[in-house]
Amino acid sequence: MTQQVSNTTEHQHEERQHISEPLAVQRTRFSFTFTGIAILLVLISIVILSSTSLLLLNVAQVYTHTGLYKAAGTSSTHSGQTTSVSSTPTSSQDVTPTATPPIFTPANTAIPSLQLPSGREIIYEQQNNIYMISSTGEALPQVLTTPGYIYNRAVRPLMTPSGQLLYSGDGIYLTDIFGGTPEKIASLAPNQVVTSLALSSDGTTVAWSTEPSSGTGVVDLYAGPLSSPTKVFEQSSSNCPCFRIFAFLNGLANQGDTTLLLTDGQQSQEAIQFGLWSLDLNNPLTASPHLLLDADSPQGPLILDPYSNVLLYSSYEGQVPKPTDGSVPDDLAVLKYANSLAVTTLDGHPLALDSSQVLLSEQHELHNSANYHWVSTPVFTIDGNTLIYVEFSTQAQPPYDRTSALFMAKISGSGKQLRVDKAQLIATANTRLLELGAWFNNRILTFYGDGTLYAMDIQTGAVATIAQTGAYARII
Repeated sequence: MTQQVSNTTEHQHEERQHISEPLAVQRTRFSFTFTGIAILLVLISIVILSSTSLLLLNVAQVYTHTGLYKAAGTSSTHSGQTTSVSSTPTSSQDVTPTATPPIFTPANTAIPSLQLPSGREIIYEQQNNIYMISSTGEALPQVLTTPGYIYNRAVRPLMTPSGQLLYSGDGIYLTDIFGGTPEKIASLAPNQVVTSLALSSDGTTVAWSTEPSSGTGVVDLYAGPLSSPTKVFEQSSSNCPCFRIFAFLNGLANQGDTTLLLTDGQQSQEAIQFGLWSLDLNNPLTASPHLLLDADSPQGPLILDPYSNVLLYSSYEGQVPKPTDGSVPDDLAVLKYANSLAVTTLDGHPLALDSSQVLLSEQHELHNSANYHWVSTPVFTIDGNTLIYVEFSTQAQPPYDRTSALFMAKISGSGKQLRVDKAQLIATANTRLLELGAWFNNRILTFYGDGTLYAMDIQTGAVATIAQTGAYARII
């Protein structure tokens, strides 16, 4: 438009010159030859065509930008959206970054763009494979060599501090993500399935649980150094609580490798965990689990700070309506989600839960189901001083679309001195499924939203689009 305004000014200036010039000068200009007139007409045609193309280009730009602003303003509604994210990956894995991340500030202002450093990789899993992709998303994802791998929502693959990948399937495997032959740490009987997998904070000790695939048989727990794990507990699957591994208790040096925290899978092979127990590994096969959190009520552990014993748990969990548009995979839709959040410390001899700080209160018997809040994928920052989580609600009627937001709460002290600040809203999202992933570094957190991988700087709020995966993906 600037060029058009400039051209208009020139024409007006020429008109003023014609008006003020003497008649003799004007007559002289009209005494051109036929060739001169033809050249003048050609030049005028070129100017008109150029101005018209510029006008059309600017109109198109204004329309495009207006459309983007309208899209950015729809931060909490999904009307008109019918595209669903499949729970199975595309065969080509031709991932491409999207233009606009679906994240908005609390004031609905523009989210700054984040430039991720190159030379780093993001690891994620889908139904068939485990993939690695550059942090800049410039190259196609690489399928990692993971023989025996079986996708299981209840058993997330783990990265060791040394950068190796620990995964499960028809056994327990350890592999280098940049090549080499995966090492099979343990084999699995044909009628058994892995139901949990944990790694000590120093990466030296592993633990996992198995259950009979038929539901009838023996539940076994294994633990020990990566090179020589052994069976540490055994029980009948008909005698619940049916234990699975929640985490290793953290401690000084190798003291944290000698106590397991257990939860109850309630004879389900889904990602279910109710109640909390401790198991002393100094007396394998003879020690009995020690109750910490009752499993009779719908409460369970959510996450343990990896470098302390600060525990986030929910005192009330419930079923969330399954979206009918396919935006949430079946193995996620069947889960029970936390309706409340509490923070406590595990300490003492014998081990016990200290006093708790309520971060999010329970909700009961609300008339409108859309008013219930639910929590997913909480994570501690690397220093353990901050908790970040996704809070979402669902529509009361089909398709039961979800509206999500990101919250952050500061945590300080431990035991009797534990303090938890009120959670602060840091962003909203217009995705139908939002899940937090792994830390890229001490301030950048990866996350998944509706078939795309993103990263967010939690200090500045800047967001980067990594790649589209074409289907649900869980960041490792």
